Amino acid sequence: TMQSRYSSSYNTGEMESPNGPIDNGYPQQQQEQQRRQPMEPEEDDYYYDQEHPDDEQPGDDMDPTMMERHEHDDQDEHDDDQDEHDDDQEDATGAEDAVLDLAELEQLQEEAERMKGLGNKHMAAQEYTRAYNAYSAALQLSPVGPSSHVFLSNRAASLLSLKRYSAAAVDARRAVALAPTFGKAHARLGQALYFLKQYRGAVEAYEDALRFEEEEFGNGGNSAVT
Repeated sequence: TMQSRYSSSYNTGEMESPNGPIDNGYPQQQQEQQRRQPMEPEEDDYYYDQEHPDDEQPGDDMDPTMMERHEHDDQDEHDDDQDEHDDDQEDATGAEDAVLDLAELEQLQEEAERMKGLGNKHMAAQEYTRAYNAYSAALQLSPVGPSSHVFLSNRAASLLSLKRYSAAAVDARRAVALAPTFGKAHARLGQALYFLKQYRGAVEAYEDALRFEEEEFGNGGNSAVT
């Protein structure tokens, strides 16, 4: 047909008319070379193809093992951040608890000192049982505090006045264990051992008292509470 002939002529570079082929002015060899040479892409298309090959997305050709490894790395980083956040919260909580504990200890110590003062008043009034109870309350509030050796030594003094010598010796020894250089504790231990007829121990305790305490105790000495 006429349409197919024109289409064939367009592809071959020749134009035909009903009367025969029309020479388009190109040599036959050049026409053949043009037919065989592929069409080069336009410059814009070339650079687009180089920058966006097949419009593939990053990571489309990534190895599944590598993708899984990246996911694990991201999870590990998230876990590390969470651990650091938790550690910061724990540190803050621990610091607050330490402040609260310190404040509570200071209040307990203040109350213990108040009870010791009350015990001293009872000793001065010769109310030895009440003095013993006040010193015991101080020890319950602060069993191993900075003044616990004083509470024990004073309670030993009240026990001596109550003629409970064995208990007085126990408290005096506990006071010496907490404060080995506290002379009054040694003196009350010496007095308790004396009444228990443990004279050798009493002498040694008095010698330690003289070595650690410069003041004189006088008779008895058990009422000179601190």
